[in-house]
Amino acid sequence: MNNQYAVLFHRNKLNPILTANNWPYPINSVFNAGATLLKDGTTLLLCRVEERSGISHFCVAKSANGVDGWIIDKKPTLRPDPDKFPEELWGIEDPRITYVPELKKYVIVYTAYTRDGPGVALAQTEDFITFERFGVIMPPDDKDAALLPRRINGSWAMIHRPVSAPRAHMWISYSPDLRNWGEHTLMMNARKGAWWDANKIGLSPRR
Repeated sequence: MNNQYAVLFHRNKLNPILTANNWPYPINSVFNAGATLLKDGTTLLLCRVEERSGISHFCVAKSANGVDGWIIDKKPTLRPDPDKFPEELWGIEDPRITYVPELKKYVIVYTAYTRDGPGVALAQTEDFITFERFGVIMPPDDKDAALLPRRINGSWAMIHRPVSAPRAHMWISYSPDLRNWGEHTLMMNARKGAWWDANKIGLSPRR
């Protein structure tokens, strides 16, 4: 039978391409990486790495082809800093990377986990060595966020998923400076029932 549907994605035969066994220091697991292509074509993953304590940090892994030959930072690239950012007390998770041409920087939107639940935090970097943290920009419960690379009508735009029990919808919000956010607008509803997009939706597949 002829396949009438185009195949968009193929699983790599090497999957998983990165595991805890690849890491140069002891960890529990590695998952939910943010990805970007550097100017020289190198694939950079900013991996969520769960420590033996259960707290997560970020670690950079680079590959010339995005499949193998990974070079992993010898120590955590970005760790939680609960002394300066109390909202990171229980770790930082699930980074999303956007290169912003206007700033000539990579903006990383991630989940900061505190006692009160997950919030959306933001940091920026030029080299994935030094980072400028902005702290939480969307309070709990909110996560699954990513920044658009260019302004819309003069404002930065971010898609995110605040929780409104029992469902979580996709929203878009706007900012003049990446720190102060408003004009919060419902973008897409999560349906009720047993649909693929029921109860919780976001930028990545429902989970």
